[in-house]
Amino acid sequence: MKKLNKKTIRLLFIISIGINVLFLGNVMKKILLKHSQNKFKQSQELKQPDSVTYFIGRNEVFDKLPNDSDEVIMIGTSLTNNFEWHEIFRSVNIKNRGINADITKGILQRLDEVIESKPKKIFIEIGINDIRKNYSMDSIFNNYVKIIVTIKLKSPKTKIYIQSLLPSNKSLNNKIIDFNKQLKDYCVKNNIVFIDLYSRFVSGQILNPIYDCGDNLHLSGSGYMEWCRLIKDYINE
Repeated sequence: MKKLNKKTIRLLFIISIGINVLFLGNVMKKILLKHSQNKFKQSQELKQPDSVTYFIGRNEVFDKLPNDSDEVIMIGTSLTNNFEWHEIFRSVNIKNRGINADITKGILQRLDEVIESKPKKIFIEIGINDIRKNYSMDSIFNNYVKIIVTIKLKSPKTKIYIQSLLPSNKSLNNKIIDFNKQLKDYCVKNNIVFIDLYSRFVSGQILNPIYDCGDNLHLSGSGYMEWCRLIKDYINE
C-alpha cells in the first residue's frame, strides 16, 4: 500500500473537519428546535390554563358576585361563556355563567351557586363536551335530568329553558341528533320549554360555515347574533 502524501492527508483532514462541523451543526439545530418547542409549549400553557384550573377560578368568581332576585342566567360551556349576553339583552338582568370545557357533571357541581338567588329564568346549554369526551349517552342524559330536577326542587319558581346542542362535525352529528331528541322528548313530557338551535345552525350535517368561527364547534359573531334572535322572545317574555 502506498503511503499517503502530505497533500492528501491535509485534504482528508479538512474533509473530516467539515463532516464533524456538519454533524455538530445538525445536533445543535435539533437541540435548539426542541428548546424552542418547549418554550412555546410553556408559553401556551401560561396563556391557556388547564380546564380544571379555569373551572375552579371562574366558579370562585361566580360565588363572590352579588345575587339578584330577577336574574336571567345563561349557563353552559364555552359556547355560553364566550358571548356578552348583557350587551344584547340590556333590558333584563342577564348573567353569564358559562365555563369553558364544562360538562353536565360540572354543572351539577356548581348548580347551588346558580340557583341560590332563585333566578327568574335559567337557559341551559350543556352536553357537547360530554359527547366529545365520549361519555355514555345514558350518563349524559341522567346528569341533565338531575340538573333539571335540582332546579325544580331548590328553586321551583325558576323557569327553565333547555337549548338543544348545536351541530359540530360529522363524526359527532348522529350522537348530537339522538341527544337532542332525548332532551326534546323529556321537555315535552315535563312541560319544559325546548329551544331547537340545531335545526337553524346545521348545514350538511355540520355547523354551518356562516356561523362557524373556524373550529367546527365555536360560533362566529354572526352565529351569536342568530342565537340571540332565536331566544330573544323567551328572554323578554
